Amino acid sequence: MYTENGLLVDISEITDIVRHADVFAVSFRLFPERLLIDTRYDDSDESGACTMPMVAIVDPVATVPERYFWLGQHRPALGMPKNFMFFHWPHSVRYLDESGVWDRVLGRVASTHFAGARETCADAMRDLCNREREATVDAINGARYQTLWSARG
Repeated sequence: MYTENGLLVDISEITDIVRHADVFAVSFRLFPERLLIDTRYDDSDESGACTMPMVAIVDPVATVPERYFWLGQHRPALGMPKNFMFFHWPHSVRYLDESGVWDRVLGRVASTHFAGARETCADAMRDLCNREREATVDAINGARYQTLWSARG
């Protein structure tokens, strides 16, 4: 299937990642930050606190071991994930929603039945849309970008 920018996206492969990976990260074309989904949780640790699934916008890292280290620092009670996946989304954030992928992500996170799961996903989607909009405006205005041709004639 070809989509908005002509690239072929295997939605079934992405669906498998969303369905089976403990942790997965998504990169986007217009901004460097990643969407990180950690579906792991525990009901409570020694202090009685629970660790909920995580949906976060995070800075990129150079390697998978760096991401594992980051997870260990931010979610130490959960240990190492059994299945970590990464994929690049070459389309708009809007198309992530329109393609049905976002519904699958939301379903996976909401299936944990933690309070606030849907709201956390909605906040992440708003954040992603804002980042994409800011990156687009920056590209149009030339902020943080270098032009190949000047506007001077």
